[in-house]
Amino acid sequence: MTEQTNFQLKTVELPAIGYPSEPRPELPEKIFINRLARVRQRMIDQRLDALVVYGDREHFGNLHYLTNYDPRFEESLLVILPEGRPTLFVGNEGMGYSTIARLDVERCFYQPFSLLGQPRDKVKGLDTLLHDTGLGNCSRVGEAGWKYFSDAEFPGAEEYLDLPDFIASSLRRAIKPGGRVTNEGAIFMDPETGLRNINEPEQLADFEWIATWNSQSLLDGIRAMRAGMTEQEAFASVPYNGLPFCCHPLCTSGELLTKHGMASATSRRLSLGDPVFMSMSYQGANTCRFGWVAHDSQDLAAGVKDYVDKVAVPYAEALASWYEALRIGATGNDLHHAVCDKLIPLGFALDLNIGHQIAYDEWTHSSSASGSKQEILSGMYWQADFFATVKTAHHGAFAEDGIAVADKELRSNLIQSYPNMWKRIQARRHFAIDILGFNLADDLLPFSNIQARMMPYFLSPEKCIVRR
Repeated sequence: MTEQTNFQLKTVELPAIGYPSEPRPELPEKIFINRLARVRQRMIDQRLDALVVYGDREHFGNLHYLTNYDPRFEESLLVILPEGRPTLFVGNEGMGYSTIARLDVERCFYQPFSLLGQPRDKVKGLDTLLHDTGLGNCSRVGEAGWKYFSDAEFPGAEEYLDLPDFIASSLRRAIKPGGRVTNEGAIFMDPETGLRNINEPEQLADFEWIATWNSQSLLDGIRAMRAGMTEQEAFASVPYNGLPFCCHPLCTSGELLTKHGMASATSRRLSLGDPVFMSMSYQGANTCRFGWVAHDSQDLAAGVKDYVDKVAVPYAEALASWYEALRIGATGNDLHHAVCDKLIPLGFALDLNIGHQIAYDEWTHSSSASGSKQEILSGMYWQADFFATVKTAHHGAFAEDGIAVADKELRSNLIQSYPNMWKRIQARRHFAIDILGFNLADDLLPFSNIQARMMPYFLSPEKCIVRR
């Protein structure tokens, strides 16, 4: 650390935003109708006769985006042709729950999508069922699951499908003889052109409502933390409102954190001076913090009493640089170097991308990479997600929150349609600009109640790193 740093630890008050007072925004049916129309236009652009969208419990994002249906126990398929109602394939337990779909679909019952040991008394061949949807007349069929590949990973990458073999084999048999099935996941997932990475106003309002709950819950959990609690007791202090999770929420500490990284909470007891990592992760948001079970540096071991100066302050400077680089027209290269050029020369390691995009699934894609020319666009929803680690007992630093990017027209729409959301966003912008000292572009809409707040001491969460 140099003495010229412009950042310091200071006691500051958060804006009193709390939990949303209004009901969760509901996506209207027209959203799903318009999404289907956009997918069909992409099918024309890609010269596809049909598109088959896969989903399961972990990999539900593309299916949920199109239908509002997310498989709870099973696999599922959505078959989209150029015209007519798409066909949704579901198993035993999906048949009832699939009525939650907000897109008009034809439901097809396929029991092998169900869990083992469940009824199989109405089994028909999947290839036959798929053929009969109209795929039997199709020669050029795309599929989209949750991952597509580059030629650096596989030569002829589009030929590699991210589907279970029993589905991929059935799909290839179902289409016209001599036809071709290709991986078209980029239609949804490409970080710049993917349909899911550009959000409608209604979708952003929904994500902000979720992120408000998510971030406030984590803050309340941190405020309730005490030495002597078990990790499970500490996480039990994080309020839960029944929303599904996008990834495993965490509370891990001490040697378990050092050894296992992102492990789930255990009965290990928190001791004064322990490192601790906590996250809350509803579908549509993820809020994470690394810190210490401590009131101040006096509670830390001798070798890490300088944690704030050695680690937290440099990280806060890099975090400010990332937020200040994020704006419409910036590139993935800009985000990458905003952080790496500051932290790597100081001996920090950064193992993943410097930020990524998020939706109902925690990570859709990321254009943040050295040399990336892909641009930040209005409607994107980003995570300030980069864990900077060091080789010493200081471990590292981490403050992850979500933030949307919106041009003037999109902001105007949100102001008029979602006044409560806009009031929260303005309070967060005031905190980030006037209290933390960040220079945020007008494009940026903070979604977290603790946006960019570096709290190194979890037993004194009112203390955070700010620009002088």
